[in-house]
Amino acid sequence: MSNEHYLIVSYFVVGFVSLGVGLTAYRLLRAPFAVIAERVSGKSRGLILIRTLATSLAVAALLGFLSVDYKACLTYEQVVKDRDYLVEMNHRQLERAGNWTAGAVLVWGFVVVIGLVALRKNASAEERKE
Repeated sequence: MSNEHYLIVSYFVVGFVSLGVGLTAYRLLRAPFAVIAERVSGKSRGLILIRTLATSLAVAALLGFLSVDYKACLTYEQVVKDRDYLVEMNHRQLERAGNWTAGAVLVWGFVVVIGLVALRKNASAEERKE
């Protein structure tokens, strides 16, 4: 396989793997997040939060993948000439996709904490009324 074909094929394969990283994170977090989202905001808004979680994790993974710049002061011919450089860029794309996905999970963790604090305050306010 020529380096040019490798560049094209690996770009799309790594893109799909990056998307898979985001969707895998969503699949792992979906069930516990759904329970918390429904308790905090009700069924209808909880469903919106769950869909937003899926979208944001997938988008974060793709943005991490797309944030890698192949050219960085190189011409196309120089990029295609060096297979080691192409492999390094693939690794960097996967690394960035993982980092961005982890960052999105961290942000959603803050959302969950805020929701749990609000739920706890709501429960203690109801106890005082009784």
